[in-house]
Amino acid sequence: MNYLQSIYCPLLALALMFTGMDSVQAENTKSKLVTVPKILKVTHQIQKSNPPNLVLNVTGQVPNAGYTDVQLLRMVYVQPPQDGIQDFYLKAIPPSGLAATVISQVTASKTWKGYPTWVKGIRVYGDKDGIVEIKFNKDPETPKPILRRFTGTSKDGSFETALTDAIAKLNKALPAGGVADASATWRVVRTSGAVGGITGQNQISVSISAERQPAWPQKKRLKKLIRKKK
Repeated sequence: MNYLQSIYCPLLALALMFTGMDSVQAENTKSKLVTVPKILKVTHQIQKSNPPNLVLNVTGQVPNAGYTDVQLLRMVYVQPPQDGIQDFYLKAIPPSGLAATVISQVTASKTWKGYPTWVKGIRVYGDKDGIVEIKFNKDPETPKPILRRFTGTSKDGSFETALTDAIAKLNKALPAGGVADASATWRVVRTSGAVGGITGQNQISVSISAERQPAWPQKKRLKKLIRKKK
């Protein structure tokens, strides 16, 4: 047993020494990172997944060749910034020995999966010249459909007759703007009527709202087309 212990103990000490050296080496590598002096270009892409991902590509400028381990590091906040701008730092490890004094470029990419909804833009920092800020464009609003209204009337109180009259007017207007194969979807938006009086009237009006495919021409454009025909 004494012999085995005499062999085991030094081996254990040696293993612990190498493990400690690995930890120190990893810490030293991390501590060697410096902020890249200048930010040249920042591009981004929002991947429309659920949740969405943010893809960043950053190019920086360094005074020497030989920079390694280029990283784009994200600032972690206790509370999100009020302006909704997320900060990033472009960092790299400079050459440890002699390096050519040649202005060079370094690049880094990062995909932030499921980035939070409060992020409205990004700000990438360099050490000296370089703060590049990008605000995300809001999703373009869906344009409102162009609707036209058609009203049909029945003097004998028939809803069906009034609706048929309104649809006939819609069909007549479908080719507006020179479109021969247009189609439309419609819905009833108003029904009104009048009854009684000396004449014993029994009138009903039905109004429909129609959206055409392709869209109805704008009023200004429609007026120009009418003038040209005249």
